[in-house]
Amino acid sequence: MTEKIDDREPVRRQWNPVVATVTLLLLAPLALILPAVIVVAGWIAHSAIVPAHSASAKIPDLGADLTLRFYYTWDENADAGRYLYVNTPRGRIRIAMTAFDWAHNSRTSVYLTPERKIAVLGPAGDDYLVSLDPLTTKVAAGVSENWAYLGAFDFQPAEDGGRPLRFVSAAEQAECIPMLSEGPYQAYKTRTSARQRNCSHYYGQSAAK
Repeated sequence: MTEKIDDREPVRRQWNPVVATVTLLLLAPLALILPAVIVVAGWIAHSAIVPAHSASAKIPDLGADLTLRFYYTWDENADAGRYLYVNTPRGRIRIAMTAFDWAHNSRTSVYLTPERKIAVLGPAGDDYLVSLDPLTTKVAAGVSENWAYLGAFDFQPAEDGGRPLRFVSAAEQAECIPMLSEGPYQAYKTRTSARQRNCSHYYGQSAAK
């Protein structure tokens, strides 16, 4: 015997309270965890795109400007979170610096060479030489006593009590390259006389001059 079914009539499903309860119990932890996951994922994405600190400096003689950016990072061995951008009329180059712990070792010195190249000497021998034509970078080496010291990027005390990252000109502070260890520093070849264990003697000075 067959039964005729009217397709126009919707199928009525019986709601099982046991299944509903189990489903809610399974989804409850997810509902609690999901907001935290979204917050952490958002923070990771934000920290990868937006630098924690940034400062810029211009080199008018070359028509170039430098920007040092510090980013938060999960694994400092894989990524120190320290990037220097060099912008010139011929293009732009990014240097992934390797010195560790930028929060405590921020000082990055900048020089102009007689060959119109830019030398960047970071903490503990994290040193680079940038050629503008063509735009390339390599480890800084060779004669350096005739380099012109332009200044350094560093965290500096401010009147409001903060310590912003800014470019400190050579007129404000003398040259100092933090090595984070005891000397001698002759093995580094460049600017040996300016290399010191640290440059903490500058941190107590007011940045407002």
